[in-house]
Amino acid sequence: MYTHEAPEKQSYRCIDRWMTTAFYNLGKLVSRHRVFFLLMPLAVAIICVHGITCLHIEDDVVYLFTPQGSTGRADGNVFMQYFGSGDNETEFLPNRELIDRQTRGSLIIRQIDHGNVLTKEAFQEIVRLDELIRTFTFTQNFTDYSYTHVCQTWLHACHDNIIMTLLRDNVEYIEHMKLTFPFMQLPTPHEGRVFIGNAIGGVELLPDSNVIESAKAILLIYSITRETQHAEELSYVWEEHFIQEVEKFIETAEHIVVSYETSFGLADEVGEASKRVIPLFVATFCMLVVFAVGSCIMRDWVQSKPWLGLIGVLSASLAIVSSIGFLSYCGLSFNEIVSLMPFLIIGVGVDNMFIMIAGWRQLSIYMPVHERMGHTYSEAAVSITITNLTTVLAFIIGATISLPAIRAFCIYAGVAMMFAYFYQITFFGSCMAFIGDREAKNLHCYTCKKVLSKEEAPNKLYRIFCAGGVPQHDMKCKKPASHIIHPIMVLFRDYYGPFITKKWVKLFSVALFAAYIGGAIYGCMHITEGLQLRNLARDGSPAWRFYKELEDFFSEYGPVVSVATTQEVDYWNLSAQNSLNQTLADIEATDLFHGADLSVSWLRMYAMYLKTIFGTSEVDKDTFLNILQHRFLTDYRFKEYELDINFEYGPDNVTAVGIKASRFLVTSRNMYSAMQKRDMMLKVRELAGQSPYSMITFHPMFVVYDQYIGTLSSLLQTLGIAMACMMIVSLVMIPHPVCAVFVTLCAISIDSAVIGYMSLWGVNLDTVSVVNIILCIGFSVDFSAHITYAFVSAPEENPNKRSISALFAVGMPIAQGALSSMIALSPLSTAPTYLFRTFFKTLFLAMAFGALHGLVFLPVLLSYLGKLIPKNHFKEEDEKKKEEFEDYNIYVNYTVEPPVLAGDKKDEYFVVETLVSTV
Repeated sequence: MYTHEAPEKQSYRCIDRWMTTAFYNLGKLVSRHRVFFLLMPLAVAIICVHGITCLHIEDDVVYLFTPQGSTGRADGNVFMQYFGSGDNETEFLPNRELIDRQTRGSLIIRQIDHGNVLTKEAFQEIVRLDELIRTFTFTQNFTDYSYTHVCQTWLHACHDNIIMTLLRDNVEYIEHMKLTFPFMQLPTPHEGRVFIGNAIGGVELLPDSNVIESAKAILLIYSITRETQHAEELSYVWEEHFIQEVEKFIETAEHIVVSYETSFGLADEVGEASKRVIPLFVATFCMLVVFAVGSCIMRDWVQSKPWLGLIGVLSASLAIVSSIGFLSYCGLSFNEIVSLMPFLIIGVGVDNMFIMIAGWRQLSIYMPVHERMGHTYSEAAVSITITNLTTVLAFIIGATISLPAIRAFCIYAGVAMMFAYFYQITFFGSCMAFIGDREAKNLHCYTCKKVLSKEEAPNKLYRIFCAGGVPQHDMKCKKPASHIIHPIMVLFRDYYGPFITKKWVKLFSVALFAAYIGGAIYGCMHITEGLQLRNLARDGSPAWRFYKELEDFFSEYGPVVSVATTQEVDYWNLSAQNSLNQTLADIEATDLFHGADLSVSWLRMYAMYLKTIFGTSEVDKDTFLNILQHRFLTDYRFKEYELDINFEYGPDNVTAVGIKASRFLVTSRNMYSAMQKRDMMLKVRELAGQSPYSMITFHPMFVVYDQYIGTLSSLLQTLGIAMACMMIVSLVMIPHPVCAVFVTLCAISIDSAVIGYMSLWGVNLDTVSVVNIILCIGFSVDFSAHITYAFVSAPEENPNKRSISALFAVGMPIAQGALSSMIALSPLSTAPTYLFRTFFKTLFLAMAFGALHGLVFLPVLLSYLGKLIPKNHFKEEDEKKKEEFEDYNIYVNYTVEPPVLAGDKKDEYFVVETLVSTV
């Protein structure tokens, strides 16, 4: 490929020159051996596609969306080591569970008109539903089972919901009972009170009292044991029948509405999401085929390339199925987030196709096909290489994120991008060579029959439906033909370019950019962080409704957090007791936790127990342990504390000689947002860490909350690394340092705007949007690199004319690429899943802002700062080339301003920048 740089530019063109030469030779090779380059990638695709038979869909929500190596996971393992028996044995209390996906069926029940659920009619149906769940039977291995066979028990009876225990037998009087909240006073002879704050939600109290006036919702939980392999098998069968029975009941309920969830509800949603995208992808494929084919059609039936548009979409599709098959061979699981990858890859693949076709169109129609392919590769393939490299780098950076779901997505997408690149320069290139042959022979794009040009058409119908190509007399004299210029390219050259470089339009563009930046800054100041569990489910699904209502009505009394000591402590010493109690009091004193009334501390209760016996809680070790083990914990009133103490036993394995670990429970307050949950977790860890003893804290949801820590700071750090990588790639690959500066500034501008405007569009800063923002760097390089490179290569002296020349050269593929990506993503905008819509919104913003920079902001900026970029010294170079190649007499690449000619002659004028051989 011939270049026109001045000598001072040669020092930083070595990489570009090497790539240009290599791709020029590759293009000629593909053209000459087109059959091999057609069949070889198809064989690779067939081999890879077979791997889809090994596809495994990972639906473990906790594994996929929680960071590996997090503090929550490590602390959870410690808690399982010391207190795991509470979750694996039959004796169980819900506030001590250590695994989030505890096997159970959960219900949230509301009044059908969103009114008071504590009415006689509503509660009669609640009692009937409760009875149904506790009594329905199911058959497994020819044996009948019911809830009593599989339930978690406490004191040798199925653990019951406290609200049902209290009200089941008082339905007739419920509207006349004075129910107090959050503690309910027990009637005689069961004097005392019980906590019901986490069982009733949306409570309104009578003025100046704790008496319930109305309640919006009731939460019922039915926990199932998994102590043996057989019990675990039964638990899942029970959950399936639980869903069936609840759904049948919902159809007959007249006064209540029910939302339900099971331990595999979210997992089913995640698994189903991968299947639900198939119809959306079919819609994407069809729309892209129509767009690609339509974009390749011209009024000239020889120059039109509709089949090439279809092949471009098929090439991207081959990359998708090849990557899925190949990585399935490698054992990498598929998941809900990975199912979004095809929408991204097919859009990028079609974008690459447009760049290849644009490179082809800028070359003389008289050039031999293998030469034309060589020059197309030397320009377009180099550009594709740069953009693919930056995008793959972004995926590599994204793959360092500790969330398995995101890491798998980045690996799948990165491999798919490499397959897309491979198929683009082999399969698509060979098809382009075949179609180039048809074009060189002046054959109709559909019938492949030789046709006459429009000038030679015998009649109007022939001119409309058949004519195309170059007139025979032009072929003989090599006369250039103006009609091969695509109308959209003419639009950019003759209308849009001159318009955008007018002084008042440039001032308006600067004002628009200022407003754009202002909106981005405003949005960045209103970012909401965190991924809610309900966002993993389909909108309106049972799981989605359950988690939404759980957040709406049961967030005042949040997770019950375990605070444990994992070292031997002299609990019998008063100083140790005071130290542990002080740590607990410090936690209770914060505004993120409820006070001592809702805490559970065996040490406090045992100290009071000892005081009733000895008048003090400080006794010798043997007395302390003996009374604790054989009197205190055997009393049914204090039996629950047995779950909170891990004894160290003597040689007889019966008598306690010490306490290896113990835990206390504190109840969080007002956990309405992801940030409040994060702050609560960090605060309790901080206060526990200040204890003189080794203390750790845990709740099953801490594993999820860990992803909220440092989301913004981690994003900024990752973006900084990604930006540095993009800067280096730009400096090495793009033949002008100013290009690299502009490309990096555009990437910063686009990513900042995506962060800001996505928050205004209702998208949280969570794990999915973070990886999308990282990927935006790769896409932003695409548009900005094309326009800056074209500006640098423009031969004009005037910056305005150079901007117009750049728009003429790459404006059309930029517009086509942005539109193709938006079309590919558009079906996701209708998806009933938050994650899918988030993917659409963030990448749609990236494409829109990328096109805005490439077609508006950058041309204006370059027109102002163009004097900083030296122009190409093409005239002297061309004169040398003319002397060197006497048989080269045709030019390509149209001038920005055709000379003033009369009538239709103006449209026929056409000059070339690169010398090419005649036919």
